[in-house]
Amino acid sequence: MDSMYDLYRYFNPDGTSKDWAIRNNGNGTYTKRWGKTGTRLQSKEFPYKSGNETLKDTDSKVRKGYKHIGRYYIDDDGNMSTVPPASSTPTAIKPNQAQEDPRIYWRLKIPDFLPVQPVLQYFKDKATAYAQSILEFYPDCEWVIALKSRYRDMAFVKSEAGFFKKEDGIAPLLLLLALKKAAPDGITVSLSHDDQVEISTQLKKETEALSFFGTDLESIRSIAEIIGLLEKKLDLSLVTAEIDDYYF
Repeated sequence: MDSMYDLYRYFNPDGTSKDWAIRNNGNGTYTKRWGKTGTRLQSKEFPYKSGNETLKDTDSKVRKGYKHIGRYYIDDDGNMSTVPPASSTPTAIKPNQAQEDPRIYWRLKIPDFLPVQPVLQYFKDKATAYAQSILEFYPDCEWVIALKSRYRDMAFVKSEAGFFKKEDGIAPLLLLLALKKAAPDGITVSLSHDDQVEISTQLKKETEALSFFGTDLESIRSIAEIIGLLEKKLDLSLVTAEIDDYYF
């Protein structure tokens, strides 16, 4: 079964986290998976009785503090991906079937062979610092809040993937682009459009990605300069004032 799971994550005070996922199997049953983040998740299939079991279960988890992370394919080993398994048979699209909203896809991979110090420490510090700066501009972005929490305590999965929609806002994109630019050798951060065209860290050339979120270069210039995605503009008025001071 290749349908996607809705993945929810609970962040513990000690920095660890646990996952819970659910999907409609499309055959009168639904599957739940659960377990510690980064491990093989347990799974169990349940029959639909009243038809709203998945909604009840999801509401219960959200009330307990679980945050929706995104929609993923999860294999039997607990590996997560936004891309269908290679063995999947594409499902025929029915006439007039609603298409999914446009998305921007991201992937972050940290190889197991990287030492905890100093490479991961450097990356952790960058992630938490950038997240803090971005939250000063976008304080309600739950995605950035969640990343900052788990990177602060090194409680993160070494291979993650997901997507953003327009309603998620520009903050996650800015954070991952900043991490992509600052990532040490061995750590890979990638972002792409639906057509799999890679999004670069050169914001001046990424007008399509910015317009996807209804913004432009000048609107995000201040935060982009702070997190190193843009060089700071030279204020010519200040330069002129300094020069004028030397006239007699």
